[in-house]
Amino acid sequence: MARDKDDDRGGGGFSGKRTKSWREIDASRGKGRGHTSRQDDPAQQRIERSASYQKYKAAADALFTGGELPEGLAKTFDPEGKRKAQKQAMQKLMESAEDPRAWAQGVLDYLEKYPELPEDPYFLDSLLGHPRERISDKALGKLEEMEAEGKLVKAKLPKSLDQRLKGIELTSSDPDTQGRAKTLREKLRA
Repeated sequence: MARDKDDDRGGGGFSGKRTKSWREIDASRGKGRGHTSRQDDPAQQRIERSASYQKYKAAADALFTGGELPEGLAKTFDPEGKRKAQKQAMQKLMESAEDPRAWAQGVLDYLEKYPELPEDPYFLDSLLGHPRERISDKALGKLEEMEAEGKLVKAKLPKSLDQRLKGIELTSSDPDTQGRAKTLREKLRA
């Protein structure tokens, strides 16, 4: 007669008699050597609470979210400080958004100095409202590229992006741009 796999834990086989309650059986599951959790490991918790680990996490987050690069990496990846200067120019431009004419001219100056658009959805969202269609088309192209690469996270998108895309869809003089805006808007809504 075949034995039930619960026999080793006092399951009783086919007889139906158990020597352990279900609570005891469930509690014994996952307590083997290979089932250690990082949350339960006191050494791991101590490492994660340490100041050096916190500093490392902050530097890694800054690296991947476009924030300030740590000093050592800044020397390696951006020795001339272009990334920092571009970020400061972008922030200055976003602050001058109150005066539409000054902002539009500021965008032209920015794009003249830094022709490659940054991968910042908030900045690109603001560029979609630029009076020159060439600039809004360039921003739309960058947003499409980021969406294709999976870099547009729905939780981190500006709330106004949907409305700006709808505005381009309705008011653009180029039917191709209208279609691209509609397609991107539908992809972001899904």
